[in-house]
Amino acid sequence: MNDDRFMEQAPDYALGLLEAEELEAFERHLAAGCAQCEQELASMDAVGDALAYSAPALAPPTALCDRVLAAIATDLEHERAGADALAAEAAAVPAGQPLYRGQPTATPTYEPSPAEWPPRVPVVAVRSIPWWVRVGPPLAFAATLATVLVGAWAYRLDRQLTLVRGDLERVQSENQALARILDVVQSDRLRVVALGGLEGAPQAHGRVLWSPEKKQAVLYVFELPRPPAGKEYQLWVIDGQTPRSEGVFAVGADGRATHVLPEPPAAAGASAFAITIEPAGGMRQPTGAILLLGSEGAVIDG
Repeated sequence: MNDDRFMEQAPDYALGLLEAEELEAFERHLAAGCAQCEQELASMDAVGDALAYSAPALAPPTALCDRVLAAIATDLEHERAGADALAAEAAAVPAGQPLYRGQPTATPTYEPSPAEWPPRVPVVAVRSIPWWVRVGPPLAFAATLATVLVGAWAYRLDRQLTLVRGDLERVQSENQALARILDVVQSDRLRVVALGGLEGAPQAHGRVLWSPEKKQAVLYVFELPRPPAGKEYQLWVIDGQTPRSEGVFAVGADGRATHVLPEPPAAAGASAFAITIEPAGGMRQPTGAILLLGSEGAVIDG
Protein backbone atom coordinates (compact mmCIF):
# COMPACT_ATOMS: atom_id res chain seq x y z
CA MET A 1 0.00 0.00 0.00
CA ASN A 2 1.48 3.34 -1.03
CA ASP A 3 1.48 6.63 0.84
CA ASP A 4 -1.49 7.94 -1.15
CA ARG A 5 -3.66 5.08 0.12
CA PHE A 6 -2.59 5.81 3.70
CA MET A 7 -3.44 9.51 3.17
CA GLU A 8 -6.91 8.44 1.92
CA GLN A 9 -7.41 6.33 5.08
CA ALA A 10 -6.43 9.18 7.44
CA PRO A 11 -10.03 10.58 7.77
CA ASP A 12 -11.40 7.06 8.51
CA TYR A 13 -8.69 6.50 11.13
CA ALA A 14 -9.46 9.86 12.79
CA LEU A 15 -13.15 8.87 13.06
CA GLY A 16 -12.39 5.33 14.30
CA LEU A 17 -13.79 3.63 11.17
CA LEU A 18 -10.76 1.47 10.30
CA GLU A 19 -10.93 -2.17 11.38
CA ALA A 20 -8.87 -5.37 11.45
CA GLU A 21 -5.99 -5.47 8.94
CA GLU A 22 -6.48 -1.90 7.65
CA LEU A 23 -6.24 -0.52 11.20
CA GLU A 24 -3.10 -2.55 11.98
CA ALA A 25 -1.45 -1.56 8.68
CA PHE A 26 -2.22 2.14 9.24
CA GLU A 27 -0.88 2.12 12.82
CA ARG A 28 2.31 0.35 11.66
CA HIS A 29 2.67 3.04 9.01
CA LEU A 30 2.33 5.76 11.66
CA ALA A 31 4.80 3.98 13.95
CA ALA A 32 7.31 3.97 11.07
CA GLY A 33 7.31 7.78 11.31
CA CYS A 34 5.23 9.16 8.42
CA ALA A 35 5.24 12.92 9.02
CA GLN A 36 2.73 13.55 6.22
CA CYS A 37 0.08 11.23 7.74
CA GLU A 38 0.66 12.67 11.22
CA GLN A 39 0.16 16.19 9.85
CA GLU A 40 -3.02 15.01 8.06
CA LEU A 41 -4.41 13.53 11.32
CA ALA A 42 -3.59 16.74 13.19
CA SER A 43 -5.48 18.79 10.59
CA MET A 44 -8.45 16.39 10.84
CA ASP A 45 -8.53 16.85 14.64
CA ALA A 46 -8.59 20.63 14.15
CA VAL A 47 -11.42 20.31 11.60
CA GLY A 48 -13.40 18.05 13.97
CA ASP A 49 -12.98 20.51 16.85
CA ALA A 50 -14.11 23.40 14.66
CA LEU A 51 -17.12 21.51 13.36
CA ALA A 52 -18.17 20.48 16.90
CA TYR A 53 -18.71 24.15 17.74
CA SER A 54 -20.11 25.17 14.35
CA ALA A 55 -23.68 23.89 14.88
CA PRO A 56 -25.99 26.96 15.00
CA ALA A 57 -28.08 27.61 18.10
CA LEU A 58 -31.74 26.80 17.43
CA ALA A 59 -34.55 28.79 19.04
CA PRO A 60 -37.08 26.53 20.85
CA PRO A 61 -40.61 26.37 19.39
CA THR A 62 -43.15 28.79 20.86
CA ALA A 63 -45.44 25.91 21.88
CA LEU A 64 -42.58 24.31 23.84
CA CYS A 65 -41.97 27.56 25.75
CA ASP A 66 -45.67 27.83 26.60
CA ARG A 67 -45.78 24.26 27.92
CA VAL A 68 -42.68 24.77 30.09
CA LEU A 69 -44.07 28.01 31.59
CA ALA A 70 -47.45 26.33 32.29
CA ALA A 71 -45.71 23.46 34.09
CA ILE A 72 -43.75 25.91 36.26
CA ALA A 73 -46.96 27.80 37.17
CA THR A 74 -48.67 24.51 38.16
CA ASP A 75 -45.71 23.60 40.40
CA LEU A 76 -45.95 26.96 42.17
CA GLU A 77 -49.68 26.50 42.76
CA HIS A 78 -49.05 23.08 44.31
CA GLU A 79 -46.40 24.53 46.60
CA ARG A 80 -48.68 27.32 47.83
CA ALA A 81 -51.63 24.93 48.33
CA GLY A 82 -49.49 22.50 50.35
CA ALA A 83 -48.11 25.26 52.58
CA ASP A 84 -51.61 26.69 53.23
CA ALA A 85 -52.99 23.24 54.16
CA LEU A 86 -50.15 22.61 56.61
CA ALA A 87 -50.67 26.03 58.24
CA ALA A 88 -54.47 25.48 58.57
CA GLU A 89 -53.93 22.08 60.20
CA ALA A 90 -51.51 23.56 62.73
CA ALA A 91 -53.88 26.47 63.57
CA ALA A 92 -56.77 24.04 64.33
CA VAL A 93 -54.86 22.33 67.20
CA PRO A 94 -55.68 23.92 70.65
CA ALA A 95 -52.86 25.46 72.60
CA GLY A 96 -51.01 22.93 74.72
CA GLN A 97 -52.29 19.94 72.72
CA PRO A 98 -49.92 17.72 70.76
CA LEU A 99 -49.73 18.33 67.06
CA TYR A 100 -49.74 14.59 66.29
CA ARG A 101 -51.35 11.54 67.93
CA GLY A 102 -49.23 9.72 70.48
CA GLN A 103 -47.23 12.82 71.36
CA PRO A 104 -47.18 13.35 75.22
CA THR A 105 -48.63 16.56 76.57
CA ALA A 106 -46.00 18.79 78.16
CA THR A 107 -46.34 22.07 79.92
CA PRO A 108 -43.95 24.61 78.56
CA THR A 109 -41.45 25.93 81.06
CA TYR A 110 -40.58 28.96 78.99
CA GLU A 111 -42.33 32.05 77.79
CA PRO A 112 -44.36 31.27 74.65
CA SER A 113 -43.01 32.91 71.55
CA PRO A 114 -45.31 35.47 69.92
CA ALA A 115 -44.33 34.06 66.51
CA GLU A 116 -46.56 31.64 64.65
CA TRP A 117 -45.98 28.01 65.57
CA PRO A 118 -45.29 25.78 63.90
CA PRO A 119 -43.55 27.93 61.29
CA ARG A 120 -44.83 27.67 57.75
CA VAL A 121 -42.70 25.20 55.83
CA PRO A 122 -42.80 25.38 52.04
CA VAL A 123 -43.83 22.14 50.37
CA VAL A 124 -41.70 21.26 47.36
CA ALA A 125 -43.41 19.01 44.86
CA VAL A 126 -41.12 16.69 42.89
CA ARG A 127 -42.09 16.73 39.23
CA SER A 128 -40.58 14.61 36.46
CA ILE A 129 -38.72 16.37 33.65
CA PRO A 130 -40.74 16.42 30.41
CA TRP A 131 -39.48 14.08 27.69
CA TRP A 132 -38.81 16.90 25.23
CA VAL A 133 -36.42 18.49 27.72
CA ARG A 134 -34.57 15.20 28.30
CA VAL A 135 -34.00 14.48 24.61
CA GLY A 136 -32.65 17.95 23.82
CA PRO A 137 -28.94 17.35 24.66
CA PRO A 138 -28.75 13.96 22.88
CA LEU A 139 -30.31 15.47 19.77
CA ALA A 140 -27.82 18.35 19.81
CA PHE A 141 -24.92 15.91 20.16
CA ALA A 142 -26.28 13.76 17.32
CA ALA A 143 -26.58 16.82 15.08
CA THR A 144 -22.98 17.84 15.85
CA LEU A 145 -21.69 14.31 15.19
CA ALA A 146 -23.61 14.18 11.90
CA THR A 147 -22.03 17.49 10.87
CA VAL A 148 -18.54 16.14 11.63
CA LEU A 149 -19.16 12.91 9.69
CA VAL A 150 -20.58 14.76 6.68
CA GLY A 151 -17.60 17.13 6.70
CA ALA A 152 -15.11 14.23 6.82
CA TRP A 153 -16.97 12.45 4.02
CA ALA A 154 -16.95 15.59 1.86
CA TYR A 155 -13.23 16.09 2.55
CA ARG A 156 -12.48 12.53 1.48
CA LEU A 157 -14.53 12.87 -1.72
CA ASP A 158 -12.78 16.14 -2.57
CA ARG A 159 -9.38 14.52 -2.09
CA GLN A 160 -10.32 11.56 -4.28
CA LEU A 161 -11.61 13.94 -6.95
CA THR A 162 -8.30 15.81 -6.86
CA LEU A 163 -6.38 12.55 -7.37
CA VAL A 164 -8.62 11.56 -10.27
CA ARG A 165 -8.14 14.95 -11.92
CA GLY A 166 -4.38 14.62 -11.54
CA ASP A 167 -4.42 11.17 -13.15
CA LEU A 168 -6.59 12.45 -16.01
CA GLU A 169 -4.28 15.38 -16.70
CA ARG A 170 -1.25 13.07 -16.67
CA VAL A 171 -2.89 10.64 -19.11
CA GLN A 172 -3.90 13.48 -21.42
CA SER A 173 -0.36 14.85 -21.37
CA GLU A 174 1.08 11.41 -22.12
CA ASN A 175 -1.38 10.90 -24.98
CA GLN A 176 -0.45 14.25 -26.52
CA ALA A 177 3.26 13.39 -26.29
CA LEU A 178 2.63 9.96 -27.84
CA ALA A 179 0.67 11.51 -30.71
CA ARG A 180 3.57 13.89 -31.46
CA ILE A 181 6.06 11.00 -31.37
CA LEU A 182 3.96 8.95 -33.81
CA ASP A 183 3.62 11.97 -36.08
CA VAL A 184 7.41 12.31 -36.22
CA VAL A 185 8.09 8.61 -36.74
CA GLN A 186 5.52 8.35 -39.55
CA SER A 187 6.94 11.34 -41.39
CA ASP A 188 7.68 10.82 -45.10
CA ARG A 189 11.14 12.34 -44.75
CA LEU A 190 12.95 11.74 -41.44
CA ARG A 191 16.37 12.82 -40.24
CA VAL A 192 18.21 10.80 -37.59
CA VAL A 193 20.95 12.25 -35.40
CA ALA A 194 22.93 9.70 -33.37
CA LEU A 195 24.23 10.77 -29.94
CA GLY A 196 27.19 9.04 -28.29
CA GLY A 197 28.31 9.08 -24.67
CA LEU A 198 31.39 11.07 -23.67
CA GLU A 199 33.64 10.83 -20.60
CA GLY A 200 30.86 11.47 -18.05
CA ALA A 201 28.61 8.67 -19.42
CA PRO A 202 30.55 6.55 -21.96
CA GLN A 203 27.95 3.76 -22.03
CA ALA A 204 25.04 6.11 -22.83
CA HIS A 205 23.71 6.59 -26.37
CA GLY A 206 20.68 8.12 -28.02
CA ARG A 207 18.85 9.24 -31.15
CA VAL A 208 17.07 12.39 -32.27
CA LEU A 209 14.32 11.74 -34.82
CA TRP A 210 13.71 15.00 -36.65
CA SER A 211 11.11 16.00 -39.24
CA PRO A 212 11.97 19.48 -40.56
CA GLU A 213 8.85 19.58 -42.73
CA LYS A 214 6.50 18.99 -39.79
CA LYS A 215 8.78 20.93 -37.43
CA GLN A 216 8.69 18.13 -34.88
CA ALA A 217 11.45 16.14 -33.17
CA VAL A 218 11.78 13.55 -30.42
CA LEU A 219 14.78 12.37 -28.38
CA TYR A 220 15.43 8.77 -27.25
CA VAL A 221 18.20 8.05 -24.71
CA PHE A 222 19.46 4.70 -23.38
CA GLU A 223 21.76 3.61 -20.50
CA LEU A 224 21.93 7.08 -19.01
CA PRO A 225 22.35 7.08 -15.19
CA ARG A 226 19.99 9.07 -13.03
CA PRO A 227 21.31 12.55 -12.14
CA PRO A 228 22.24 13.49 -8.56
CA ALA A 229 19.69 15.15 -6.29
CA GLY A 230 18.88 18.69 -7.39
CA LYS A 231 20.13 18.08 -10.95
CA GLU A 232 18.42 17.37 -14.32
CA TYR A 233 19.49 16.50 -17.83
CA GLN A 234 19.05 19.29 -20.39
CA LEU A 235 19.02 18.99 -24.20
CA TRP A 236 20.64 21.66 -26.40
CA VAL A 237 20.48 22.38 -30.12
CA ILE A 238 23.77 23.84 -31.33
CA ASP A 239 23.35 26.17 -34.30
CA GLY A 240 26.83 27.32 -35.21
CA GLN A 241 28.37 28.41 -31.89
CA THR A 242 25.11 29.30 -30.11
CA PRO A 243 23.40 26.53 -28.07
CA ARG A 244 19.64 26.78 -27.54
CA SER A 245 17.81 24.92 -24.78
CA GLU A 246 15.27 22.27 -25.79
CA GLY A 247 14.11 21.62 -22.21
CA VAL A 248 14.96 19.26 -19.35
CA PHE A 249 13.88 15.61 -19.11
CA ALA A 250 13.76 12.80 -16.57
CA VAL A 251 15.43 9.39 -16.80
CA GLY A 252 13.74 6.19 -15.66
CA ALA A 253 15.21 3.50 -13.42
CA ASP A 254 16.20 1.53 -16.55
CA GLY A 255 18.29 4.44 -17.85
CA ARG A 256 15.85 5.30 -20.64
CA ALA A 257 14.22 8.61 -21.49
CA THR A 258 11.89 10.01 -24.16
CA HIS A 259 11.65 13.75 -24.70
CA VAL A 260 9.62 15.74 -27.26
CA LEU A 261 11.47 18.88 -28.32
CA PRO A 262 9.32 21.97 -27.62
CA GLU A 263 10.92 24.05 -30.45
CA PRO A 264 12.53 21.80 -33.09
CA PRO A 265 15.08 23.49 -35.36
CA ALA A 266 14.33 24.51 -38.92
CA ALA A 267 15.34 22.44 -41.92
CA ALA A 268 18.92 23.72 -41.92
CA GLY A 269 19.06 25.26 -38.48
CA ALA A 270 20.91 22.61 -36.43
CA SER A 271 24.47 21.40 -36.65
CA ALA A 272 24.51 19.26 -33.49
CA PHE A 273 22.59 18.13 -30.42
CA ALA A 274 24.12 17.89 -26.93
CA ILE A 275 23.01 16.79 -23.44
CA THR A 276 24.43 18.29 -20.24
CA ILE A 277 23.59 17.93 -16.56
CA GLU A 278 22.28 21.17 -15.03
CA PRO A 279 20.57 22.42 -11.84
CA ALA A 280 16.92 21.42 -11.52
CA GLY A 281 14.71 23.50 -13.81
CA GLY A 282 17.45 24.02 -16.40
CA MET A 283 19.69 26.93 -17.35
CA ARG A 284 19.66 29.57 -20.11
CA GLN A 285 23.14 28.49 -21.23
CA PRO A 286 25.05 25.25 -20.57
CA THR A 287 27.06 25.20 -17.33
CA GLY A 288 27.81 21.47 -16.96
CA ALA A 289 29.99 19.10 -18.94
CA ILE A 290 28.56 17.58 -22.13
CA LEU A 291 27.65 13.91 -21.54
CA LEU A 292 26.17 13.04 -24.97
CA LEU A 293 26.91 14.69 -28.30
CA GLY A 294 25.87 14.03 -31.88
CA SER A 295 25.81 15.76 -35.26
CA GLU A 296 23.36 15.26 -38.11
CA GLY A 297 23.66 11.83 -39.77
CA ALA A 298 21.85 10.03 -42.52
CA VAL A 299 18.62 11.09 -44.19
CA ILE A 300 15.95 8.35 -44.38
CA ASP A 301 13.39 8.67 -47.16
CA GLY A 302 9.95 7.16 -46.55
